[in-house]
Amino acid sequence: MPRYVKLFYDTFGEKKNQDFFEVGSGNGDLPRAILAKNAGQIRRYVCSDYFPESVEWLQSLGLTAVQADAQSLPCGDAEYDAAIDFDVMHHVDRPRDMARELMRVGRGRTLLVESNGLSVIRRLLEFTPGHRAAGERSYTPSQYRSFFEGHPGYKVVDFVIYPFLFPFKCPQWFLPTLVWFNHRVERIPFFRWQCSSVVILVTYERTGRG
Repeated sequence: MPRYVKLFYDTFGEKKNQDFFEVGSGNGDLPRAILAKNAGQIRRYVCSDYFPESVEWLQSLGLTAVQADAQSLPCGDAEYDAAIDFDVMHHVDRPRDMARELMRVGRGRTLLVESNGLSVIRRLLEFTPGHRAAGERSYTPSQYRSFFEGHPGYKVVDFVIYPFLFPFKCPQWFLPTLVWFNHRVERIPFFRWQCSSVVILVTYERTGRG
């Protein structure tokens, strides 16, 4: 989780008073960790989840939360500085629709952490009952890019994708070593693409032809 928080502030930390919409906020641990580090960068941070029970849980934690389908967000056009997603797109049935919504809601950038379709371990795990029940689907970098391209009214200006996090769990006391290991694995040619996830940063502009 500390690396997700660092990623968020490495991406958005230079500006003040920004508004964010997080798609699929889960148990709320990550948005709370992000907000705990807020030093004026965040003015409004809205969480969301598909299930009403999850929204109630997020609200019970003191978070601003709404019910939302990632493929049709209940937000106005360009309402937020950015719509962000941590491990959600690889669960939805229509990732291209979700990509369009992330661009529609934001103002030129969107940040995602998603399942890495080039990771052999990740792909094999998707055949296990638990991952299949969760609707896990890994995609390749070219597939992720295709989800964002070709939408009327939007033009992808820059698409950055890179490996993030090597896949294994460990006890709390071993986390510093795991972080050290991840930093180094992510820099090794070929082997780095066996990381379980990828970071995706999309910069786009509105063309007015939507």
